[in-house]
Amino acid sequence: MNPEELNEQTEHAHHSGQKAIGLTTAVTAVLLAVATLMGHRAHTEEVVLQGERNTQWVNFDTRRMQRVVHEDMADLTSILPEGKEKAAEFKEKARLEREGEPAKNGGPAREGTEKIRERAVELDNEMKTTQHRANFYDASELFLEISIVLCSIALLAENKAYWRLSFITTVLGIAVIVYGFLLH
Repeated sequence: MNPEELNEQTEHAHHSGQKAIGLTTAVTAVLLAVATLMGHRAHTEEVVLQGERNTQWVNFDTRRMQRVVHEDMADLTSILPEGKEKAAEFKEKARLEREGEPAKNGGPAREGTEKIRERAVELDNEMKTTQHRANFYDASELFLEISIVLCSIALLAENKAYWRLSFITTVLGIAVIVYGFLLH
């Protein structure tokens, strides 16, 4: 291709708006990459939170069941002759399961069932917020992908109406990602 033809094609592209459409497509692609990255990170955070939450609920159930066993043993041993002392030991163990135990002999403190339950509920709420945020990032991806398709159609059909329409879906994509980012 000689320099005159290259100049002619460049001038044609400039007049037909292809450069502006191409630039819009590139900027939208960068926004799409950001939305995709944020969505992937939110989904990863959701999985991590779900694992932590599940661990807390398992710990809660285990400690609660242990507390119930100690309470039942206290009731059973209290009716036995000379069982009052042993019943008191079981009641103390049940109380420690419920309220927790301070650190002793260099070991870590143990949380009680109520603290573990509170933390599990807190993680539940945090995970739900992260799920909602991830859903907004996914929706933003969809709007930005539609924008890129509209820009491509504008180039292929040489019709700027599709390009102008892509601005609406781009603005929607940006609005949705910002809303998801601001979710707490």
